[in-house]
Amino acid sequence: MDNYNVLVLMQRDSESKILTETIDSFTLRESMELIDNVYLSEEENAFIYLTLTTQDVEDYEYYGIYDLYNEEIFEGLVEEVLDGSGEFNPRWVFKFKYLDNRIDMEDKFNQLIKLHTEELQRIMPIIEDNKEKYKNEAENED
Repeated sequence: MDNYNVLVLMQRDSESKILTETIDSFTLRESMELIDNVYLSEEENAFIYLTLTTQDVEDYEYYGIYDLYNEEIFEGLVEEVLDGSGEFNPRWVFKFKYLDNRIDMEDKFNQLIKLHTEELQRIMPIIEDNKEKYKNEAENED
């Protein structure tokens, strides 16, 4: 098995923000490179925070991605989608409950990553078709 498709989930201490222990590992079917980070945090419940990103993008693509990305496709799968902007590439932080069943947890990771990948594939051609619009937005932001 290729080690690059294994996701190791670790627990993060809520006060120190340090990763403290390995919880489990999961096999991913695709797009491992789109994961920026992932960890489990114990709050009232155990929650997973999965940060997904994009490949490196141009400035105009950055604006187009945030303009067109549909976070609503994740309704029912995650508790909430948190703002991950402010980094070089677009990012989204998906917060969802930790599942004790390993197979269900692995399926959830794969489903979220697949939806994210499909959404990026849907919007990138639209951004290219509207390149001038998004270039103008990027230039006006500077």
